[in-house]
Amino acid sequence: MSDQKTPQEIGTHALTKAVEYAGKADRLASSSFTSASQNSEHIAIYGGLATVYADIAKAAAALTADTV
Repeated sequence: MSDQKTPQEIGTHALTKAVEYAGKADRLASSSFTSASQNSEHIAIYGGLATVYADIAKAAAALTADTV
């Protein structure tokens, strides 16, 4: 038995993480102005992580399309 993940599993995990990090960024950005400005670094980090995971999900989807 192999622990190797399929492109579908990788894509699903990456999409879940992208949504999670986008949600965190949104919650921080939607807080009061003072809080949002104090958390701008965290907002940028979470937004960047969401983007990276979304790109991984897109790549996994492309691989899945090529293998189906």
